[in-house]
Amino acid sequence: MEQEKKWLSLPVLRSMIQNSFRVLGIVWEKNKGAVIALAFIFLVVSATPFWQSGARALLINELVRLAGGALVTPYLMALIIFLVLSIFVPSFLFTVQSYLSRLFWFFLAETFELLMIKKKGEIDIAAHEDPRRMDLFTKVSEQGIWRLQNFVDRQFYVLQNIFQALIASAVLLYAQWWVFVIILIGSIPELIAEARYGWRVWGIHTARAELRRRFFDVKSHFESLPSLTELRLFQNIPYFLSLVKELFGTFQREERAAERRRVVHRIASLLISEAALAFAAVWFILEVVHGNLQIGTLLFLLASMGDLRQSISGLFANLGRQYQDSLFVTDVFAFLDIEPVIQIPQKCISPDPQKTPEIVFEGVTFSYPGTTKEVLKDFSLRIPPGEKVALVGVNGAGKTTVVKLLCRFYDPTKGRIMVDGIDLREIDLEKWYAMLGVLFQDYARYHFVVKDTIALGRITHPLSMKRVREAARASEASVFIEEWEKAYEQMLGKVFTEGVEPSVGQWQKLALARTFYRDPRVLILDEPTSSIDAQAEAKIFEKLEELPKDHTVILISHRFSTVRHADQIVVIENGMITEQGTHDDLISRAGTYMRLFSLQARGYR
Repeated sequence: MEQEKKWLSLPVLRSMIQNSFRVLGIVWEKNKGAVIALAFIFLVVSATPFWQSGARALLINELVRLAGGALVTPYLMALIIFLVLSIFVPSFLFTVQSYLSRLFWFFLAETFELLMIKKKGEIDIAAHEDPRRMDLFTKVSEQGIWRLQNFVDRQFYVLQNIFQALIASAVLLYAQWWVFVIILIGSIPELIAEARYGWRVWGIHTARAELRRRFFDVKSHFESLPSLTELRLFQNIPYFLSLVKELFGTFQREERAAERRRVVHRIASLLISEAALAFAAVWFILEVVHGNLQIGTLLFLLASMGDLRQSISGLFANLGRQYQDSLFVTDVFAFLDIEPVIQIPQKCISPDPQKTPEIVFEGVTFSYPGTTKEVLKDFSLRIPPGEKVALVGVNGAGKTTVVKLLCRFYDPTKGRIMVDGIDLREIDLEKWYAMLGVLFQDYARYHFVVKDTIALGRITHPLSMKRVREAARASEASVFIEEWEKAYEQMLGKVFTEGVEPSVGQWQKLALARTFYRDPRVLILDEPTSSIDAQAEAKIFEKLEELPKDHTVILISHRFSTVRHADQIVVIENGMITEQGTHDDLISRAGTYMRLFSLQARGYR
């Protein structure tokens, strides 16, 4: 019951007004000329119905006066010209209005799309990974752009409705004030019906955000070829289809109920408003019968009544839809107003880009936001410049978390990370990232030309084909690239003309080539060869060993054959370092490392 009352609350209405000003401010800043031009054409168009009905009324009154006289007076000719113009000019204005509105719609799509993409790029990785924000992200992703476009575009129609209602009100107030009052009162139920509907729709999307995420997740398996292949082979298509149908039905059941309520309320509100209009029309007709009103004037007043009814109805309907969209626009602004999780100091320290730094974890303890489990516990590790360090351990031990902290996706709960004696929290992140080359297990797949895909590793520098080829050879990607018809000019992605679809292993090699092309001071690889064959893997790690001695490498791998040549192997268990040393040292200790190494080695016998 409390939810039902909130739709008419002052804070929600205040929020709609604030959203209107804020979103118009964004558009005004981007393109003042478009806003002015569109507002002007909408205002002019709003007056055209009165021009047309007024021209007809004057002409009819004049014709009644001249009936039977067979005279064509100059005044009559002027009225005929006035009528003809009232037919042709509005058509021209409507065409211009439609054209400008379409251009404005394209402008809004680009403006808001870029605004949302820019914000997504600015939001901390920590915020993207925070499950508490998932509902907001889902609503904004599904509803954000088109709701914003509608919200701005509809404000011009609201302006037109208001101006049209003001003209009609002035006419009817001059003729008979009470006619205006009853039409206005009769239209209010329509606004209430639209507002209640808008609140229900937003409430459904808010309450069912997780359900919708589940729906799109299950549906995505029919859009991915690997998933679809597995569904067919495992004979799971009927099962997944039933899941989609069930999720679809669950969500739409509430939407259908909201639509039914809307129809009932809308019919009731229309009956009230049309009854008010009919009563006023009958009164004016009786005035003509009694000789108090001319026929042309009657037609003008009836048209003005219809225009007032239509403009108020349109205004209330548009305000109701604005109210509905505003609830979603509020979510968009909540998204745009997300504050950084990682606080950047005003005066940052820039690391020396020509010097590989020493990295030290000092008593680092860390729990992910919203959880109490300590993923790392009093974690201390020193990585001298140029050292090749391997982090090993079972899944969930905390290896990838170490990398995320080093990339400063998060800050330690306790302890600190030092880079050449400087707390990472005081370092300029962009300058720090310029020194890093990181390849996570979930890497990006860019559907670009091969050379551009690799050169994305250092896009701030002009593309160098020499470095592209060197990076491709280092990652063993050159083997298949040079077999393709267009080699480094080959388009990636079957969805594009003449594009090829690399295998999983080939995609990983391309991602690795991109990292090599970056030529970072600190190279971080998280399972970089998980999808690559053993022969190619061996060659890749030979290339890693050939890297300049002043380049640090941090390697995470479950394949112990790939880490045995590291200068330092760090065994992580339950977020703590339990063993540390070279391969030979750890084998001699006969601990966890030796046990895991022996288990893998046994599998190759």
